[in-house]
Amino acid sequence: MKTQIITLLSQALHNLDITFDTDKIQVSQTNDVKNGDFACTIALQLSKILQKNPREIAENLLSEIHTCIKKSENTAIEKIEIAGPGFLNFFISKQYYTNSLQTFLHAGENIGKTQRLTNKVFIAEHTDPNLFKEIHIGHVMTNVIGESFYRLAQFAGATVKNVTFQGDVGMHIAKALWGIQNIGEELPLQKTPYEKQKFLGKCYVFGEKHFSENINNAKNEITQINKEIYTIVTNPESNPDLAKIYTMGCKWSLEYLETIYEILGSKFDHYFLESSTFTDGERIVKENTAPKGKKVFSQPEKAIIFEGEKFGYHTRVFINSEGLPTYEAKDIGLFYKKWEKYNPDYSLTITGGDQKEYFTIVKEAAGLINPEWKAKTMHRAHGILKLKTGKMSSRTGGIIRAQEWIDEAKENVFQKMESQENSSLSDFSHTEKTNIAQNIAMSAIKYSILKVSAGKDIVYDEKVALDFSGNTGPYLLYSYVRANSILNKIENLSDITTSLSARNADITVLEKKFAQFESVLEISLETLSSHNLANYLYDIASEFSSFYAHTKIADTTNPDYEYNIAIISVFKNIMKNGLYCLGIKTVENM
Repeated sequence: MKTQIITLLSQALHNLDITFDTDKIQVSQTNDVKNGDFACTIALQLSKILQKNPREIAENLLSEIHTCIKKSENTAIEKIEIAGPGFLNFFISKQYYTNSLQTFLHAGENIGKTQRLTNKVFIAEHTDPNLFKEIHIGHVMTNVIGESFYRLAQFAGATVKNVTFQGDVGMHIAKALWGIQNIGEELPLQKTPYEKQKFLGKCYVFGEKHFSENINNAKNEITQINKEIYTIVTNPESNPDLAKIYTMGCKWSLEYLETIYEILGSKFDHYFLESSTFTDGERIVKENTAPKGKKVFSQPEKAIIFEGEKFGYHTRVFINSEGLPTYEAKDIGLFYKKWEKYNPDYSLTITGGDQKEYFTIVKEAAGLINPEWKAKTMHRAHGILKLKTGKMSSRTGGIIRAQEWIDEAKENVFQKMESQENSSLSDFSHTEKTNIAQNIAMSAIKYSILKVSAGKDIVYDEKVALDFSGNTGPYLLYSYVRANSILNKIENLSDITTSLSARNADITVLEKKFAQFESVLEISLETLSSHNLANYLYDIASEFSSFYAHTKIADTTNPDYEYNIAIISVFKNIMKNGLYCLGIKTVENM
């Protein structure tokens, strides 16, 4: 409807010989039905340009819009009023909303899906953990945000690829390997993947401490291991003993990562490893180093650098003085690998806010090597996720482990479920209850992250996040379960929702909000901020609750009985698809 109104306004402007950029026409849905369904401020926008009274401009536009409506035989707009200094308020007909509801019913579980990005390849790169180190809540934040954009692009019709870039070479690996060799503890060969990963993390912290404080010449030993890692990944026989523990540690880490990815609900199409990108990155950097290649990089001494000052940034080292590729060079190799494998139209990378400037510089250098790499790459840096303990640090070991965080939330949900009398889950097995508790816990965590505007810091309050009646993930799940429960009791549901008659009562606010769903999905992807969708779902959940409280749903004598069931059916499908795009799995019982 918004598009139709903008088209009418554009026609009216053209007929009045007024030049105005169509993209700047501001049409928004109103919150108060007294002011119509949509409002436009164009008269106020034109007032400064035309040097005329905005109300006079509004009257001229209104007259011309009425002419356009008659010519187009548009029956969706019932009336238009001028309010205040010159606002144009559009009232939409009941029949339009009835027709829209019928369209949504026919869309069924495909509601919200479009073909806007058909034939476009969209890569979402996120999570990006380092092997040999533990997964903390910062990784969860990156994963949740990236997974949401992956799914939003999927709903827009793109060919989507979920990828992650995992660090399996570098100083953090060298510190962990040295730690394994020197910590003096037995290997946890028979332990669970999580316990093995905790051991590797402990060894990393041990190695980091000895490296930073140079205890017993550890710094030189770890530096030497770091050099050898780049050799053993291609030639294990160069150091069989080191290659053995390296291979073991990589295997443990990758096994554990699969368990955490499953909990988070992410399935990756490809795992890029730093060991597979550093060779190409090193080659490309050297090929583009003056004086031999393009003058992207320079080598004033032993190290190869990118002189970022020339572009308003700071200088970064891409090949260090020991001839080893840095993170920057590995990222250049990743650009190359992504285009070699997928040739994307959109390549999105999610990182923490502390990497924003770093990635901007690397992207600038990549663009000088291949302009397409920069043009088609998007970056979303998120804020810091804190609990009461503050920011985590894997260097000191004072991290907030993702597994423990999730397990605690899951246990608290489970206890709430067990304490409920006459619970609908009383006949469920312990395993079934545990699975439901995990889904609810993940909804709390994910929604707490996604309801906040992109880039802002988040303080996670578990008590608030797990509230079943507030602006939370569990509340949205409960709304879905309630709608689903109602529909499950309707015996002839398919017959009811096949054809609708006009509603006798007034059109509900909930129906009007249904019409926003597709545009909300579009805006969330375009702005790379899922908070638009999260807040929209909370709005319709609140409206559904009000509708449910004031409507006798089960009264079959109500002339609007079938229409009301249709509203619930559409709400359920929108909520399910909206939650999917937030990476939240629905539950059938709570």
